[in-house]
Amino acid sequence: MFLQEHFNIVFNNLFTITNLPVGRTKIHLERRKLYSSYLQFLESHFNSSTLEHLMCRDQLSIDYLGNVYDCDFNQMMNLPAKNRNGKTLTVSKLVEVGSLDVISEIQTAAYCYGCTAGCGSSCGGALLES
Repeated sequence: MFLQEHFNIVFNNLFTITNLPVGRTKIHLERRKLYSSYLQFLESHFNSSTLEHLMCRDQLSIDYLGNVYDCDFNQMMNLPAKNRNGKTLTVSKLVEVGSLDVISEIQTAAYCYGCTAGCGSSCGGALLES
């Protein structure tokens, strides 16, 4: 209301994105001794219906050195994508093989519950309708 009245700003298509407990958010939660309870909150709101819509299933993140990651959050936490032999993947290795099928599995961590909690979360907002 304030933004509309003073600046004629109206929101008509908002995206909801979960704060994943990585980077500054993790530090903030740890300082306030909320990190563990936030992880438990995300886990307790896990929604298996979000799994087929997760960005890590069909998008990759690449760092400036050409290292491949399943998602931006794994890149922030330095969890690179790996092949079936556990070797870290790079763009040059993917080009050499000529396939993305060498990625054996998506790297996961406790913060991944953030993308699967409730209606899910992605760069495009919620994964499911509420």
